[in-house]
Amino acid sequence: MKHTLILLCVFFHAFSFAAVTPWLDFTYKNGLITIPVKVSDIDSYAVLDTGAGVNAINENFVTEHKLKYNHSGNIHIQGAFDTKRNKVYQKVPVSFFGIDTNLEGLPALDLGDPSDSLLFGRGFFKLFNTQIDYPNRRIRLLTHDHLDLKKYENIDFKIQKGYGQPIVKVEIEGDSAWMLLDTGFTGGIMIERRYADKFGWLDTDNQKVEFSGVNTSSETENVRAKEVKFGPFTLSNVRVTFPAKGNNVNLVSQYSSTDSHVKGVKVKGIVGYDVFKHFVMTMDMKDGHLHISAPKSE
Repeated sequence: MKHTLILLCVFFHAFSFAAVTPWLDFTYKNGLITIPVKVSDIDSYAVLDTGAGVNAINENFVTEHKLKYNHSGNIHIQGAFDTKRNKVYQKVPVSFFGIDTNLEGLPALDLGDPSDSLLFGRGFFKLFNTQIDYPNRRIRLLTHDHLDLKKYENIDFKIQKGYGQPIVKVEIEGDSAWMLLDTGFTGGIMIERRYADKFGWLDTDNQKVEFSGVNTSSETENVRAKEVKFGPFTLSNVRVTFPAKGNNVNLVSQYSSTDSHVKGVKVKGIVGYDVFKHFVMTMDMKDGHLHISAPKSE
């Protein structure tokens, strides 16, 4: 992560004089934002994922191209349904945004499609204010000193204490809850099973779906929320997913430290693409501010 952050700071400095980068078109791949990159001189894509605490390389990409990297131990990665021990690679040649470098300390994850080589997590997003125009499929970066997002925030949003994860307040059927803001989640909203019970959804005949997390998959149930409020906007018929009976999901739990007595908030779910796809989201992942707006027609 240290070398990745140094690399991104170089990129950040290159645009500091302009304060705002040009809009960059991105590609949707099953609800995920991807940008073009080269890894070991192979054209591929990187997935932008605010829900990921680390940057990573796709083990399917490594296998597909028979790549050999230095292996320096393992790391435990917690996915939605379990925790897995993953290899960590060093000196991975990467080119993106016109910069050539070697990335260090990249855990190998199963990211599916081998054309997706990398995952960029919160280390990327912390360096800039990031503006994502979902309907017009474009993204740009703004320096923190150019835009004080605190003046414009219109939704409860903060960085979870202890975990460093971005959490946002979402209202489902009139009930407010903190949720992980996850650009890497292709669904609408995922919640704990016991929270679903609050709305009487456990007593209904729900559609069962196999849901794949980072490390494994699990059976889930799908329902439709009549009303979801996201900042100043109200959405209807939003897809909500929760674990089927006998299955579990790992969400951002309340953080507590007996040494520092620091406590975070209880997080009850994850909000993703099916909600975001309607909006322009401007995020300050460094200090914890968020603005939601309707897109302008091009």
